[in-house]
Amino acid sequence: MLKILPIASGSTGNSMLVEIDARVIVIDLGVTAKMMRAALEKNGYSWNDIQAVLITHTHSDHVKGLEVCMKQISAPIFMSHTSKDTLMLEEAAALTYYERTEILPGLWVTAIRTSHDCPGSIGFKVETEQSSFGYVTDLGVIPESTIDLISGSDCIVIESNHDEEMLRYGRYPVFLKKRILSDQGHLSNDACAEAIIQLAERGTRHFFLAHLSRENNRPWTALDCAQKATAGMDLQIEVLPEYGDMLKEI
Repeated sequence: MLKILPIASGSTGNSMLVEIDARVIVIDLGVTAKMMRAALEKNGYSWNDIQAVLITHTHSDHVKGLEVCMKQISAPIFMSHTSKDTLMLEEAAALTYYERTEILPGLWVTAIRTSHDCPGSIGFKVETEQSSFGYVTDLGVIPESTIDLISGSDCIVIESNHDEEMLRYGRYPVFLKKRILSDQGHLSNDACAEAIIQLAERGTRHFFLAHLSRENNRPWTALDCAQKATAGMDLQIEVLPEYGDMLKEI
């Protein structure tokens, strides 16, 4: 069984609880402890239910609540070697890129290196014997090797950050537009849709669109792009809210 509790998704903060076959993990802590606690309690969880924390990278919208939240969470924390060094977090366990690691009994995580302008940035494939879950956000491109790794997941959270036309003709300064459009930036709606097609052809049926830009995207724009690209493929595609606290069962 797979349950997802999206707490925040976007440039102002990112955090998600995932319950996969009775193992409860959190991906990123880019929200306040108050927000995290409220979302947990509303859905019948507590700090003590969290069994592991995974961190994608060290940009503030993914780790700004890390220090305070970890005072409440008595669970191991996992990230890349580079992120561990950057945060100077001795208690964290370092994941090796592309190595399938058993972080809890019967729960394996593979750290997937992502193309982003933050050293040590990673995504994840999370697996049990019965279920699997993919998580890839904050990446300028999604290579075939990443598609191969997360293929077959029951559910995939994938970045659909921006509409290229909105970004190109929007009010962002040129240097920021170039950063977002670069191979170390963020995935566009069109690139996301292309990846979903490939992943759907390999068996995944449920997708969540994540990390939407407040300035250069709209939820309906991202969803429309993905749905038009995958018309006739019988998929479930949803947009993660910028802030949310509603548990979703897959």
